[in-house]
Amino acid sequence: MSGTFQAMVHVAAPRATVYRALTDPAALRAWLAEFAEVSLPERRFEFWGRYTPQGERGRQQLLIAQPDKLLSFAWTLDGTRTNVMFQLQDAGPSATLLALSQDGIPPMEELMAPTGRRDGLHTLHTFWGLALANLAEWAEGRELTPRCDFSASRSNEIRIELTIPAPPSQVFDSLIDPARISRWFGWEAEVEPRVGGRITLGADGTISEFQPGRLLAYAEPGMTTRWELTEAGGKTRLTFLQQGFQGDELDNVAQHEAGWAAGLAELKRLHELGPRWRPLIGELAPQG
Repeated sequence: MSGTFQAMVHVAAPRATVYRALTDPAALRAWLAEFAEVSLPERRFEFWGRYTPQGERGRQQLLIAQPDKLLSFAWTLDGTRTNVMFQLQDAGPSATLLALSQDGIPPMEELMAPTGRRDGLHTLHTFWGLALANLAEWAEGRELTPRCDFSASRSNEIRIELTIPAPPSQVFDSLIDPARISRWFGWEAEVEPRVGGRITLGADGTISEFQPGRLLAYAEPGMTTRWELTEAGGKTRLTFLQQGFQGDELDNVAQHEAGWAAGLAELKRLHELGPRWRPLIGELAPQG
């Protein structure tokens, strides 16, 4: 049984800007895909390349395009045709409520415990989280978060580097304070902030290195996770590294990388917006 993936995003930009993000090929190449070609009069809409799950060309087909209101296209993944729809509504002065839906998605139980390949439909719950974060960043004129490599030639480790507009001490607090973690990560983590302490931030592990404002590293059986922070002109250069994936599970690495990158986009956004912050994505789950 399949379900429908749904997400609601508040974008601080007018509908015309958000619609351009969805339909302008240069914009799509900036926030969504390595390659994109669009001609609405010719009913052509396609994107492909290393930043796209099963990124061969020719998997999309334009269905409906209503300027500043709606965009819908078919997208074939795992041999299954799914239908994607974006709907745009005003959400106040120079703000847009963007609703995304995609049918044909595996139920949550299968997403959490896949039994077969997971480079297509099983990636979408993390792929869209990151893609929507980058769409909002593009439309709002903010620095984009690094995209995820879904190609078969990718590395079997996750490495993400980005700059956060806050000093390292503040960013480090967002990595060890459970209340702050819940804001950008989506749920609270347990953290015992010391070497040998327990941590459940994306893993159930033990802290192996702990240098306030500089370094947090922890390990669980078969996996290590490392956060390095350096000061850069009053901002923080954050390097995230996760190792331990096997060479035959690159689809799993990509799925996790997209999830981590989406979380880091929200961490960056939390510090960018300060008291104006609210979760970017109102709902992100498959619905049966």
